[in-house]
Amino acid sequence: MAPELMLYHAHTACSRVTLTALEQCGYGYTDRLLILQKGEHKAPAFLSINSGGKVPTLLVDGRPLVENGAILMWLAETFPEAGLFPPSTSAWDRARYMSDLLWVSSGWHPYVRANKVPSMWTTGDVEPVRERGRELLAGVVQQLEDHLADRPWWYGEDWSIIDTYLWWAYTNAEIGGFSIAAFPRVQAHRQRHEALPQLQRALAREAAAVAKRDKENA
Repeated sequence: MAPELMLYHAHTACSRVTLTALEQCGYGYTDRLLILQKGEHKAPAFLSINSGGKVPTLLVDGRPLVENGAILMWLAETFPEAGLFPPSTSAWDRARYMSDLLWVSSGWHPYVRANKVPSMWTTGDVEPVRERGRELLAGVVQQLEDHLADRPWWYGEDWSIIDTYLWWAYTNAEIGGFSIAAFPRVQAHRQRHEALPQLQRALAREAAAVAKRDKENA
């Protein structure tokens, strides 16, 4: 029996990666936008679903699956034809994909947050936090720049969901003032990525959800 999927997401949040994965899978799902600025992720109704109060949260037949890495791996295994990762031929391949996911989620992601929303990391002056976030971001973006020297995508000739997570990270870093102007291969990666139909559908779905909430709150 096909599972029923419902995604909780937020504007510009890393749930954009999950939305893109769902669009690539081509499987029907519903979604609900949470407005973080209004604290909807901390409301009792949502905390009863995800006690961490975080997006993305994917309900699978009513059961919550949280953390982007876990959600993406489940989608990849459930919908292998979607090609979220290259074909897996061994436990080593699957571990390598998980390693890359963890590198972005536990490395890039906190650096982005320090740069974009430094108030989450301190109750004092935010500028030292933002400065350190930019220093750390420069290191990982340079790693990506070097990695793309002989390939268009993270794993080579074909897109994977890792590319979307990386795209989300450096574009959200830009929101916090970090510039990718000194990284031409990353800029080219961005142009290729933003032309992808699955990303365009994901962003359109998020925009429609935002517009709907704005209309409801008008």
